[in-house]
Amino acid sequence: MNARQPSWRIVREWDEIIASNLNLNLVSENRLSRFLKFRVINKYGLAQFYNTFKFKRKKIALCFIMTAETKASCFVDKNTIPVIIDFWLKEEELDKFYKVYKDVPLVLVTNKEVYDYLKEHDCPLHVEHWALSYPDQHALEVIQWDKKYEFCVFGRPNPFFLRMLEKYASLHPDFEYIINNGDINNRKYVTNTGRFIAKDTGRTSYLDMIKHTKISCYATPGIDEAKRETITFNQVTPRLFEMLCNGCMVIGHYPLSADTIWYNLNSVVPQVDKYEEFEKVLDEMRKNRFEYVKISDFMRKHYTSKRIVDLITILKNYNIQY
Repeated sequence: MNARQPSWRIVREWDEIIASNLNLNLVSENRLSRFLKFRVINKYGLAQFYNTFKFKRKKIALCFIMTAETKASCFVDKNTIPVIIDFWLKEEELDKFYKVYKDVPLVLVTNKEVYDYLKEHDCPLHVEHWALSYPDQHALEVIQWDKKYEFCVFGRPNPFFLRMLEKYASLHPDFEYIINNGDINNRKYVTNTGRFIAKDTGRTSYLDMIKHTKISCYATPGIDEAKRETITFNQVTPRLFEMLCNGCMVIGHYPLSADTIWYNLNSVVPQVDKYEEFEKVLDEMRKNRFEYVKISDFMRKHYTSKRIVDLITILKNYNIQY
C-alpha cells in the first residue's frame, strides 16, 4: 500500500517487516489507482463488479483493512486475508459484514474483544485474533532521554485527562503540563499557561516530543470522551507503544476489556477513574524514573517480529501456504 495518511504510516512499516521476514512480495499502488478504487469503485458500489472481472491473483494476499466493511470493497476478494484494525460495527450490521467477507479464506481481527464478540454471535467466517504490534526498528533502547517536559498530552486531547490535569495544576503550582490543539493538519504544543513549546511537523517531530517527555496519558478508544464514534470496543493501540518505547511513563484510563486483559495492560500502565487516583499516580511518577527493565520485558512480547511467529502458526492451522 502507498497510502499517505499519517495513520497508515505504521501499517506500511508492518507490511515491510512481514514481507521481509517471510520473503513475500510487497504490492504497492500508485495514487491514481487508490483514488479510483476509493473514490469511484467503492463509493459508487461497483466493487462486486470489479472483483468479478479484475485480474485474479494466483496467490493469497495479506491486506490490512483500517475499518471493518459492510459494503463490498475492491481491496478484498476471495484471495485476500484481511487484517481488520478498527471494528466499530453494531450487532445489526454483522450480517452485512459477514456478506462482505464470506469468500475470504480467513479473517484476522486485531482486537481480542472483537474476536470474542464475533464468536459469541456465532460468526460464520473463519476468524482468528492477531493482535496489533510495534515495528521492531522502533524498539525501546537503553537510552537516558533528556526529559525536558514533565507532562505532555499526545494525540487528540481527552476531556477526562484535561479535567484531571487542570485540577492537579491548580493544587500544585510547581506543575506545568503541555497539551496540543488537536488539529491534525496544524498541530501545536502549548503549556497550560499558554506558553508555546513546538509545532508538530510530522511523525519525526511527534516522536521527538515523546522522547523528551517524562509522563503522558492514554485512554482506549471506547472510553475516550474525545472519540464518541468509537464507543463500542476498547482496543490497545500503537500510540501506547510509541510512548513506552520512547521512555515515557503513562497514566491510563481504560476498562478491563478482553483486549486490555490480553495485553496485561495494568502491569505497565496504572489505571485511574477519578481524581484522587490520578493525583496519587502522578505524584509517584513525578518522583520516580522510567522502569526500563519492566517496560522492555512487556514490549518484547509485542514487536512485529513476534506477531509474525503467531501468524505462521495461524496459517499452518488453516493449511494456508505463503
